[in-house]
Amino acid sequence: MMDMTGLEIAGFSEFIQLSESHVYALINGTRSITEEVANKIASALKIKSWQVMNPDTALPESIRKAPLLKKFYAEYKSNPEYFKATKSDRKASYFIENDLLKGPLFKEPVYVWQVKEVCQQNNKDYSSKQISQTLNYLVSIKKLKSERRKLKRKNGEFANREVLVYYIDKN
Repeated sequence: MMDMTGLEIAGFSEFIQLSESHVYALINGTRSITEEVANKIASALKIKSWQVMNPDTALPESIRKAPLLKKFYAEYKSNPEYFKATKSDRKASYFIENDLLKGPLFKEPVYVWQVKEVCQQNNKDYSSKQISQTLNYLVSIKKLKSERRKLKRKNGEFANREVLVYYIDKN
């Protein structure tokens, strides 16, 4: 249901006026959906409460166009943490894996500072630590390779110390 609405937990919580912890508990199955909560969700999405209560029921596509949902999007568009579509604006890992990894950047070995520059060119202000952690994670799941090389400075000179560079294996 949250996928169909395009809302993150914080946004869905605000939309249906339940605490985030309550929504988390519903998702994790540590709390069951009461008739009151089902009515609240159903009313907001213009569906029947039995559709909310029964997890095996296919939900109608019409919930994406529910008037209250459209109104919520309009009222809270400045809160990117509410919407799944703005994930790339918030997380370095999402942007790097889903945008940069698919482009030409990693065809040749790159340094963290080069990735940071590309992020900044795309109006993404991530710290070197966030970028480094993301790149190391991508190495651990074998989406990238890394190796040690002498640090290349922005002016093109090389330093004595070695750092990791990241690239996509061409094989």
